[in-house]
Order: sequence, then structure tokens, then C-alpha cells
Amino acid sequence: MKRTLYFYLIKELFPAFLLGLIGFTFILLTGRIVQLMEFFVNKGVPLGYILRLLYLLLPSFMVLTIPMATLLSVLLAFNRLSSDNEITALKASGVSLYQMIPPVLVFAVATYVATTFLSLYSVPRANEGSRALIYEVASSKANAGIREKMFNDDFEGLVLYVEEIKPRTLAWEKVFISDSRNPAEVLTIIAREGEVLSDPGTLAITLRLKRGAIHKLGKEPDAYQKIDFSTYDLRLHLKTGLKEKGTEEKHPADMTLAELSRAIQALQAKGSAAKIQWVKVHEKFSIPFACLVFGLIGIPLGLQSRVARGGKFQGFAWAIGVLLVYYLLTNAGTSLAERGVVLLEVGMWSANAIFLTLGVYLLVKAANESPVLLFVWLQRAVERLRPKRGEEGGASR
Repeated sequence: MKRTLYFYLIKELFPAFLLGLIGFTFILLTGRIVQLMEFFVNKGVPLGYILRLLYLLLPSFMVLTIPMATLLSVLLAFNRLSSDNEITALKASGVSLYQMIPPVLVFAVATYVATTFLSLYSVPRANEGSRALIYEVASSKANAGIREKMFNDDFEGLVLYVEEIKPRTLAWEKVFISDSRNPAEVLTIIAREGEVLSDPGTLAITLRLKRGAIHKLGKEPDAYQKIDFSTYDLRLHLKTGLKEKGTEEKHPADMTLAELSRAIQALQAKGSAAKIQWVKVHEKFSIPFACLVFGLIGIPLGLQSRVARGGKFQGFAWAIGVLLVYYLLTNAGTSLAERGVVLLEVGMWSANAIFLTLGVYLLVKAANESPVLLFVWLQRAVERLRPKRGEEGGASR
């Protein structure tokens, strides 16, 4: 009996989870897809690079969407069971609500393990791979994408113009550059020669200019400088909207747990603060833990039979509301923890603690079939709106 029930509940959860995972991931990826397709159409980057970049972006998005899909699947599954009176039938057969929880917990633990794996291993590797791919694209655009006697704005904050490119050496002749990366100080660079240097170790693309001058114009009309140079190196950053590797130091968000641990030890040895690194350590575990929290709170939310009779749309609305509040609290806690306003543990785990407590409370209420004041108010509001709609329909006739 229990095995049949457990398999039945898992079969109910899995399709909704897949649909939620695909839907939420696609929604989050939409902005990137539009951005990268514009890059493909207007900048001439091969489609293969675009598809690889999207593939490398998936782990960072799935860390967020797996917990979302977990909540949606549990909530919709118990929403349907409650709407079709299957929960009532199970209780009449002697199956309590607590006996329905184990398969949901197993499912939530599985999603938690998957999200933790992505957070600890896949995301850092994918970020490193995306930076390497951006470097590869930037190298090809700098070497082959620049055309003679045409203005080029593929690189962040720069407009390039090259009079002539030598066919064999790919060296540039008569280079003109407008550098607006610092709005307070616009530079105009003119050089007789230029060449592109690539450093795979640091993923850096450098334009080395020779025999030229920098014309520096400030905000004031008389703030003008001219600096002659024999050699001048200019760092190039491709316009992708994605992070590139600026130095050999990794951003804490892209580090593995071991790398974060080494970075914290190094900073502590210097007497420097390591708040951001500690925040990222907690983040690697607190975000996946949301799978367990959402799995628990999804059961009582789906079991509110009167409210649940609004159908799947009502359950989806509940899921969106819970996700919105949860991630607002999470972002607020992270921000406060990074600034040192609250204790690190409080800022990073308060959202999980609040929703876990709320989930246990609602679950006990649902198991005892006790009304929850919030849902009673919502039901009364819905009942007040129904007669008005009926009257408006009759008046219109």
C-alpha cells in the first residue's frame, strides 16, 4: 500500500517538475538569448559560439530554477489531489497526511543534492569555460573581425578605425581609437602601428600600439593633454554582457569551495576582511537548501482545498508569490550580510529559517485540518467577489 502510494505521488511530482524546470529556465534565459542573438546577427559571431555560451550559462540558472520547479511541482501535485478529493479518499482509507510526506522529502532531497552539485562544481567550471570561450571569440574578432577603413565598436567603450592591415602579419597601420570607457576623461589615440597580443593564461586581449599620441580631454574646456608614446598597451573587452577575466584573480562567485577556502585563509593572513568570500560559501549551500524548504511548504499550500479549487492557475499564482517573497528576503539578507549590517549567518539563512518555520506550522495545521487565518481571509475575499460578478452578468443581460 505504502509503496504504491509513494510511486503514485512521485509520478505526480515528476512531470510538473520537468515542466517547471524548463519553463523557469527558459524565462530566465530569455534575456540572455535576446542579447546573444543580437550579438550573432549584428556582430557576426558564429552560431556555434552562441549555442556553447548558452550551454555554459545553464548551470548558473539551474541553481535557481531547480528549487523553483520543486516548489511548483509539490504545490501543483497536492493542489490536484485536493481538488479531485483524492486526499479525502486517502484519509478515509486510514492514510494520514504525515504518511504522504516521505516521497515528497525524498524528491526534495534529490533536487537538493542536484542543486548542491551544480553550485559546488558545475557553476565554477561553466563560468571558467564561458570566460575561455569569450576570450576565443574576442581573439578572433580582434584579429579577423577588424576591417580596413571601417569604424568598429565591438569592444567595450572603444571605437576602432584602421587604415590598413598587413595580409601576412595582420599588423595594423594608421590606427585611430576613441576611448570612452571613462566618461569623465575621453581619450583619442592615434598610432602609426598596432598589433593584437593574446595571453591564454590570463584570457587577456591586448592591443599594442606603437609610435603615437594620446589626446586627453577632460570636462573643463581647457583640460587638454597630449601624451606621446613609443609603445602603449590597451586592454580589449568584447561586448557580450558576460564576465571576462580581468586579472588572474577569480571573482568569488566563480570559485569552487576549495578556492574560496584558500582565498579566505590568504585574506585572514593579511588581516583583510573576507566577507564576500564567506557570503559565497554560505550561498553555495543556502540556495540549494531552498529545495527542502519549498518541498515542505508546498504540501500545505497545495492542500488548501477551498482555495485550491481555483485550479492549476491558483497553484501557479501561489508558487510565484512564495518565490517572489523568498528571493526578495534572500537578496536583502545577502546585501545586509555583505555590508556587515547583520551577522553573516543571519543574513544568509534567515529566509530559509522563516519559510521552514512557516512550512512546519502550515503542515501541522493541514494535518489537523485546522483553518489558517490567512486562507480564511482569502476565501472570504473570493466569495465576496463571486456574487458581484453574477450580478454584473445579469445586469448586462
